Amino acid sequence: MCGSIKHKAIKSAFRCPEEYKDRFKDSKCLLTISVGQEVHEGETFAATIDLINRHFKSCTILVDDSLQRHTMQLVSQQDPNSLYQKSMLDGDLWLKRNKVLYKNLTIPYNIIRWNKWLNHKNYSYTLDMITAAYKNDVIYKTAFDESINNFLIRFYRRSNALDLQKKTAEFICLQYLAEECAALCLWTEEQYDFEVYPNKRNLAMSATHAKFIAPIAPHILNPVAIKFKNRKQLIPQKLD
Repeated sequence: MCGSIKHKAIKSAFRCPEEYKDRFKDSKCLLTISVGQEVHEGETFAATIDLINRHFKSCTILVDDSLQRHTMQLVSQQDPNSLYQKSMLDGDLWLKRNKVLYKNLTIPYNIIRWNKWLNHKNYSYTLDMITAAYKNDVIYKTAFDESINNFLIRFYRRSNALDLQKKTAEFICLQYLAEECAALCLWTEEQYDFEVYPNKRNLAMSATHAKFIAPIAPHILNPVAIKFKNRKQLIPQKLD
């Protein structure tokens, strides 16, 4: 386990292979934020910021706001445009609410939002690549299907989800994952050494990294998770 620090009552530590540790000090990380997830709020988010501040050379904070419009469909009957607008407002509010925390970063940092990738000139091409691989590669498809199944089991157990047909819910989750994995492939242009996220990378993203990124650039966008101790049980909301 990599270095750990204590923030107030919350202790945080990186969960990653030991060989990553020596690379941190010269590396730039991408911190992905699932808007609406408790782990990216309050003292837990503050502990994440402290941990990154002490270990990395620079940080990009990616606010995954408009991505959440997909999972909103599982709990809302609003039209897609309304859900998109709500997701963007939620991103605005997250940035305002947590400014006091991410401003504690003393390393160079910047903030980007999910629409950077949706508006990328190569997004459609990359999304088509992911979709084709899902249709034609059985092993790759299995990684997506397992991610969706695992998420929906947890989601319906803890939420007031709509009474959707199973196929509809699965399709919504597939859209989410395909978009997320298409963006992962686009992140390569920024040459982020690591992606930092509190939970373990989902199977679909792991399969995408293994299939499209690792063969060409095995040392970029490797996943680094964070373990928290001495905090209340949080409710995960991301497809992980």
